[in-house]
Amino acid sequence: MAVEKTDIVAAFGAYYIPEGQDMARLKSALRLPSITADCAKPIIYDGELYRFSNVIFQEIVQQFQKKFTEKGDITFKPNTITLRNMKIDLALYPDDVKGSWLGFLGSLTEDERKNWPIVKYMLENEIVPQLKNDMESKAYFKGVYVAPTPGVAGNAKDTMDGIKKKLDDGLAAGTMNAVALSSEPTNANIFEMVEEFADNLDDTLAGVPTTIYMSTARVKAYLRDKRNTHGNDVNYDAGKITIDFADNVKIKGLPSMAGSPYIWATPDDNYLYIRRVNGMSNPRVEEALRQIFLMLDWWEGLGFGYDQLVYVYKPA
Repeated sequence: MAVEKTDIVAAFGAYYIPEGQDMARLKSALRLPSITADCAKPIIYDGELYRFSNVIFQEIVQQFQKKFTEKGDITFKPNTITLRNMKIDLALYPDDVKGSWLGFLGSLTEDERKNWPIVKYMLENEIVPQLKNDMESKAYFKGVYVAPTPGVAGNAKDTMDGIKKKLDDGLAAGTMNAVALSSEPTNANIFEMVEEFADNLDDTLAGVPTTIYMSTARVKAYLRDKRNTHGNDVNYDAGKITIDFADNVKIKGLPSMAGSPYIWATPDDNYLYIRRVNGMSNPRVEEALRQIFLMLDWWEGLGFGYDQLVYVYKPA
């Protein structure tokens, strides 16, 4: 990568004038936090395939008779969440900041360029926020895994199968519950349609903490429709939007679902986020021939423990 300073040079000139500028005066673009992964139950697993079994136990109760009458089967269905190996590879020439207002990100006294302020600035202020932005906006919901092409940098959307792919696969296989609504949700009826969606959740989930997920735009439309239909909500709590008469069922908007008409729900403990280690390791920084190389790699995956506990509205 190169340090793009064309606009800075055009505005401030191709030279460095010390005037107290520092890293606090560099403003980054607004980026998304990784909300989608934060909503899932975290699990640390040192492997590539998180394997477990869904257990299906048939009805066993019957009326009494003294003769032994066998009844009841137990079925084990395999389920897997794949952890994908992802990485960040960056290379830059720190000397590019010279001869511009950005000169304070260089160093007049430090010979090792990996210790220059620009490297520290990128590590502390840019890499992790951009990582979260890439995953949230392109991978966690909309991603579809594509094997890398040798020698070619890949795309964030190709790093993993996101939630949408898993919902589509579950509906196609008949392992997830397809929810049919009486009307397609619009800004004018979204409140009623979300309540109708909630009515399709199995009664056995009553009392079980469950979340209905949709885009953040749809959550806003839901609240507006509720206000317009029923007036002010005296019990409104922005941090805990729940279905009326079902406090265990909350509503959550996901930035990753921007533009998506899907609505889906599952018990909170059924939505899983798998990582090999807790947190993010420090990036590796290397220097060669006045160039700096930043490298970071990790494993993660999203999925469901039990497909039969996932409910999905997908427009025709």
